[in-house]
Amino acid sequence: MMSDVNGTAMSSEECRFFLSQYSFGSLISHDLQISHIPFIFSGDNLIETHLASGNPQLKSLDEQTCLLTVLGPHAFISTEYYQASPAVPTWNYASVSIRGKSRYLTPGELEQSLDRMLAHFQPELLHNKQSLPDDFRQKLIPGITGIGIEITEMKGKLKLGQHRSPADQLSVFRKLEQNDHPGYVHFSQEWLSRFRPSILGKNATP
Repeated sequence: MMSDVNGTAMSSEECRFFLSQYSFGSLISHDLQISHIPFIFSGDNLIETHLASGNPQLKSLDEQTCLLTVLGPHAFISTEYYQASPAVPTWNYASVSIRGKSRYLTPGELEQSLDRMLAHFQPELLHNKQSLPDDFRQKLIPGITGIGIEITEMKGKLKLGQHRSPADQLSVFRKLEQNDHPGYVHFSQEWLSRFRPSILGKNATP
């Protein structure tokens, strides 16, 4: 498949906003083991997550360098989606890659981290003792190990066809809406409107 542009780098602000919206990624340790994990980003250069205590990757995450990759909405873009020609087919996406140093969380840190994860993903569970009683939670905690990743480098790439004209952008949005990709359309419009409004022009509704 051909690509008409390699994308542009995200700013630090864009990367942080992205991580506040997308909280599932692939954690790769220095020995190339991989786990697919939910996580939270504190905004203070810290990623928090947990793995099952039997996960063999844990041995490679004690004071070691690791990589976390996070992919946002993505979609195949056909040449038929554009108004202008010539054009080539491509795949649009947004992603962030984080390099950092991982360490085990202490039991107290894990308790606090779990509260923060609940507050992020399902806040009502923090006070719903019927669905998540304290004794049930305490029985489960020994089965997981908390991991904190101190971020040393964060890079993001944005490839939403942002080099194309507003007419082509809107045409792509209409086609993807018709082909059941509303998540990509919503993400792209929100992102471009927030960070790069000049790309969409004044009429950005498909």
